[in-house]
Amino acid sequence: MLRRSTSSFLPTVLVILSTALASAQQASPSNPPPHSLSPVLTNAAPIPTNSTTTPAASSAVAPVGMQAPVLPTPETERSSFSSIRVDGPYIAMTFDDGPDAKLTPRLLDILKERHIHVTFFVLGERAKDHPKILEREAAEGHEVCNHSWDHKALNKLGEGGLQHELADTSDLIKQTIGKPVTLMRPPYGATNPRLSRAIEKEYGMKVILWSVDPDDWKDPGASVISSRILNGWKASGGAKPGAIILSHDIHKGTIEAMPATLDALLAKGYKFVTISELLALESKNSAPAPSASPVPAAQKSSKSKKKVS
Repeated sequence: MLRRSTSSFLPTVLVILSTALASAQQASPSNPPPHSLSPVLTNAAPIPTNSTTTPAASSAVAPVGMQAPVLPTPETERSSFSSIRVDGPYIAMTFDDGPDAKLTPRLLDILKERHIHVTFFVLGERAKDHPKILEREAAEGHEVCNHSWDHKALNKLGEGGLQHELADTSDLIKQTIGKPVTLMRPPYGATNPRLSRAIEKEYGMKVILWSVDPDDWKDPGASVISSRILNGWKASGGAKPGAIILSHDIHKGTIEAMPATLDALLAKGYKFVTISELLALESKNSAPAPSASPVPAAQKSSKSKKKVS
């Protein structure tokens, strides 16, 4: 009796065990199908297992299927420019906030005597009042660029404000000198990567900052301005290949500092180019700076004014 009951029960047990095993395998597959992985993982480039593989080589692996996030490179990360890597002693002098009726023509005379070309970041409201100076800047080989209409911080403005500050200024410059504007400098350097990329996309201008800042807007004196440009000070570096040097052509001390400053830079072997020319010279390799020569020590100044740039 017992033997017969056991025999009749066994097939039922085997069926139950077989069903349970199949369910367990479906719930925990040892080799999950590709669609069960996240989109990021399935489309990411393979991670190299060779320890000698360089980052550049690994970034060249093309993802398959859905496009993977672009691996960051210096080109894709850069939304603004404060200096440029170059293969020679090239630097760019830039002057903001002009034109000034008296000081800018004096600066243009100084530059013309030395056959130096620079970049002017002009304000729309000043350019409107002094179109002849803009025409002279362009005619003598200088680059004329956008510095907003009336020096407002662009990162605090809405789209309407940006339209006036940027588009209206570019339109005025183009009407005056007959050339489109492709570069701009935000007042106070007030920008961020998102805003800088939006400016380039919507208004067609690259954002240019600086690597050398003599704080000439505080009027520390011509010798101090010259020393700071040549040697640097505080967090600001001095002139070196690829440097973008900030100054303002609306301050008397700045104009007075230029003859000695420019002559010293020429004596060191530097070559002056506009910002667009400097961008075109960008290289993966940087050249060593020319040997420096002594310049007067910076003097202290107690003057303090609202900063402009």
